[in-house]
Amino acid sequence: MNSITPSRWLRSHPFTHPRWLRGEAFNSGKQFSFLRLLFSSILRRNPTLLSTSVRDRKRQPIDHMLKISRTPGAAFQSLAAVAFLALCHPASGVTIPEGIWVRPGYELTVAVDGIPSPRFLALGPEGTLFVSVPSQGKIYLCKDLGADGLYKKGITFVAGKDPKTTLQGMQYHDGWLWFAQLNSILKARDTNGDAKADEEVPVIGPDKLPTGKDGGHMWRALLIHKGRIYTHVGDETNATDEPIDATERKKIWSFALDGSDKREFCSGVRNTEKLVVRPGTDEIWGVDHDIDMMAAKLEGDKKYGQPITDHNPPGELNHYVQGGFYGHPWIVGKNMPNLDLLNNPNLMKYASMAILPEWTMPAHCAANALLFYTGTNIPGAQGDVFVAQHGSWNATQKTGYCLSRILFEDGHPYGEQKMVSFLKDGTDVLGRPIDCAQAPDGSILISDDHGNRVYRLRYIGR
Repeated sequence: MNSITPSRWLRSHPFTHPRWLRGEAFNSGKQFSFLRLLFSSILRRNPTLLSTSVRDRKRQPIDHMLKISRTPGAAFQSLAAVAFLALCHPASGVTIPEGIWVRPGYELTVAVDGIPSPRFLALGPEGTLFVSVPSQGKIYLCKDLGADGLYKKGITFVAGKDPKTTLQGMQYHDGWLWFAQLNSILKARDTNGDAKADEEVPVIGPDKLPTGKDGGHMWRALLIHKGRIYTHVGDETNATDEPIDATERKKIWSFALDGSDKREFCSGVRNTEKLVVRPGTDEIWGVDHDIDMMAAKLEGDKKYGQPITDHNPPGELNHYVQGGFYGHPWIVGKNMPNLDLLNNPNLMKYASMAILPEWTMPAHCAANALLFYTGTNIPGAQGDVFVAQHGSWNATQKTGYCLSRILFEDGHPYGEQKMVSFLKDGTDVLGRPIDCAQAPDGSILISDDHGNRVYRLRYIGR
């Protein structure tokens, strides 16, 4: 087994013939015994493959520990899935690129390695990590079997989605993994224990979803809260100058859980890719991408560079409220007009309507996703926001490329600090954070679609 990969060894074994893996042929008792023996061997060679809660029940039979029954279908497929995950290589031993800065007292490690262009993250039961990969139209399921922060690059949970539909946003709710594409919201679950979704239900289709024309910002946000679905797709262009009611994009909408009862929640939102609820409240928050090249008309041929665009407009942390208007595309930041749309006759009207951001971040940092922290691993961080900043493409001096922490007091932000910077010497990009999620142990997982990794940040003490 040392000379070939585990997956190749499994494929070559007569007991792992594809018909066996589907439970269609041969003797199911022999199938079960073979995988039980295989898993026992793996466990003896690496006992940390099981979580602490399972290791505490080590005297019980493996089939009982896995909570499966001796049937030709569910038992075999469940044990096969666990064996597969156990054989997948964790990210242990993977080095962090030299030059990544980590705040003193914290440790950054690789939690998952080798998933191509990972995008958004969602946590399911027992610490299951779901990772969306829009470029493949897939969602991967990863397990931290050793409860050590090293996730196995696991099984494809959802597959077969057209990459053009931009599968991204996810949330685990009521036994289902809900996920969003540009033209649909669906939910999926695994009913036979093989760690693959075998039941998938469309919830909202393109006839109801605000999609408009393809193009522009097609990353659909998804939030389920108190019996409602909240979703948003951003502007079709950088800043489309059109009446507020001319499009269903640039707004947050809500639906009942069955896809009915469509309601407009708020408007004037450029591109908020993730919506979250502030713990202990019903407040909906998000970070909104700022406009690119806002002063392009004034800066012209760039004889003097781009002294306005480099610093404007800021990224926004917004508290979204029912009926609120957040300025886009005419008003940015703290009621500053979009300098390319100064001729709009309603500019002052829009400024009077706009709700100011709760916090602003550096221009073009591309604040992409956020979480409200509820854990205990990071001292004093409960109630604070962590933001994944994907990084600039159009600023003279690169900005963003970091995980930042926005400090809160009495429900409002008052300061910000970097936790991890993936920008070396201000020029060398070593990573591009795209999402962040809180793991069960209170550490923070950070997806990086530049390095094809998911990182883990935890406090270890000074």
